Amino acid sequence: MFPTVSVDEFTGIKGVTRDDVLASLRIPPQLLGIVPQNAGGFGNIGDASSVWEANELVAIQRGLLRVNEWLGSEVIRFNEAEPKASR
Repeated sequence: MFPTVSVDEFTGIKGVTRDDVLASLRIPPQLLGIVPQNAGGFGNIGDASSVWEANELVAIQRGLLRVNEWLGSEVIRFNEAEPKASR
C-alpha cells in the first residue's frame, strides 16, 4: 500500500506544481506543450497565442523598450507580430 500512496501523492503534487507554474508565467498551457488531461482539450492554439500576445507579450516588450530610453540608444528591438491566418 505504501508505494501506491506515494505515487498518488507525487502525481497530485506534480499537477499542483504544473498549475502554479502556468499561473505564474501567465502562458496558456497549449503554448508550453502541455497535454490536456481531459477530452475537451485547451481550445484553438492560434486564438490562445493571439490573446496571450496581445495581453502579455506586448506589455513585456513595452517595458523592455524602456531600456533604450535609459541608455539613449537602441539596443533592444522587436519585430512586429504578423497577423495569424484564420481558417
